[in-house]
Amino acid sequence: MNIDKYVHWLSRLTLAVAVIMIGWGLGVLLGEPVTAWFAASTTTWMALLLISALWQLRGSFTAIAALALATAVVSRLFSILRLSPPANIAGLKPDDLDLLVATGPGVPGFEFLGWILGALVFAQFVLRAASVAASADSRESSLNISALAFIRIYVGLMFVPHFGSHVLGGPFQFKIYTLYFASLGLQMPAMQVILAGSVELITAIGLVLGLFTRPIALLGSVYLLLSMLWGGHFQIGYVWALPEGGYEFGVFWAVMIAVFAVLGGGQNSLDRQLWRSEPARRLLPRVAWKVLAN
Repeated sequence: MNIDKYVHWLSRLTLAVAVIMIGWGLGVLLGEPVTAWFAASTTTWMALLLISALWQLRGSFTAIAALALATAVVSRLFSILRLSPPANIAGLKPDDLDLLVATGPGVPGFEFLGWILGALVFAQFVLRAASVAASADSRESSLNISALAFIRIYVGLMFVPHFGSHVLGGPFQFKIYTLYFASLGLQMPAMQVILAGSVELITAIGLVLGLFTRPIALLGSVYLLLSMLWGGHFQIGYVWALPEGGYEFGVFWAVMIAVFAVLGGGQNSLDRQLWRSEPARRLLPRVAWKVLAN
């Protein structure tokens, strides 16, 4: 059996597992006392999960990336769900507040199913990259293109746990992060949470799909550096393992993301598909088309 046959069957198995995840999620929404905020968030992303799971049957790298993003978001939302949040959170330290929304308890077993679906998506990406490399004129060049796409998708997925808690998790998570941001001395903490979550969401979508990659990568890189600054991490020191965390981790990811502000989305990106298409060539001003198509 050749690689394409494996991809064919793996894509159908991936769709089946995605449908199981969506069915389980809908069962939680219909059977448990979840908030309207959480229900709206999860329903939207489960719909995107189904769309991307059907799309990936065609074998597109962009579809596989979209499926990875939707899988990560749905898994994250159900893994941090709190059906019975504590009544009183007054007096908790900032680290305790952060930990309260970052760890769950979630729906037992749902995160494990997310890891299974994530593993299937990863295997499909690897097999698709191998298939393309096998038929390419330069195998090394093809593998390098796939490796850069994988890194871009991975750094985009890094934002999922953050915007999942900041803006999608529901009123309890939002209240916790508002208190957490206030404890850091930030003005208008609720607006800051919305701003942070929005930047994280935009950056994740842009990097994972390779859409407007250069400006979004620049946005994400600057955002991480400012987060290190406003969170006081530069004053703590370099090493992330220091109490309350140094700036090592944030700067590392800021540099990784900045690479794509220079390189762009690459061949396996929506940027390439959209801006090099015939409609874009016809409709966009020539100067704008040249900039975007590069």
